[in-house]
Amino acid sequence: MEDAKAEVLRYLGYRGQAISSEVSALVDTCMAEIRTAAHPRHIWRVFPLRTDEAGLALKQTDLVLAGGDIRAHLSGCTRAALMAVTLGIAADRYIDSRKSTDLTAALILDACATQLVEEVCDQVQDEIAQSAGEEGLCVTSRFSPGYGDLPLTIQPQVLRILDTERRIGLTCTARQLLLPRKSVTAIVGFSAHLPDAIHTGGKCDTCAKRESCTFRRGNNEGDNVS
Repeated sequence: MEDAKAEVLRYLGYRGQAISSEVSALVDTCMAEIRTAAHPRHIWRVFPLRTDEAGLALKQTDLVLAGGDIRAHLSGCTRAALMAVTLGIAADRYIDSRKSTDLTAALILDACATQLVEEVCDQVQDEIAQSAGEEGLCVTSRFSPGYGDLPLTIQPQVLRILDTERRIGLTCTARQLLLPRKSVTAIVGFSAHLPDAIHTGGKCDTCAKRESCTFRRGNNEGDNVS
């Protein structure tokens, strides 16, 4: 839990400086509150990959993963999992309800929710890795629409392919913003062997916001539903 708290503080802009006991206690309270309010759900599916002139394509779908960054990330992969995770609308509503009474608490709750959705993503990725391991395969780190030169505009296709609105209550706006807000979609590659650069490389290395990201500067840097 201390690692989770440290991550929440990172999202809040703390970079090793001392914090008061009052702030520390408020973070603890907000972490407990968001875990009570959230109702995490997820879905993932695995598809064979093929390469064509437009980029990597997921067989059995109309989704093309355009761009050099995702091609490099999935180099050597024969299949890829699409995954989607959400904390549910109740988490959004709980954060919004606190804005009218305690803006500080609402800000901390938002950071707690961001940490929690990433924690759930890690758990889902472990689930995917376990499935791959049963076939003697390993997996890449996850790569989301909007990272590097993978366009965010594929978001509606990802949601449609996974049937997320019906299965886990996840949709997106006309500007490709996910609803509920505390949600993530990502791609994870399956391979018999992963080069070290893929196995250890972070998402920051190919993100379009790499140079301007305050978090990075501070840090030195089948269907499956539930």
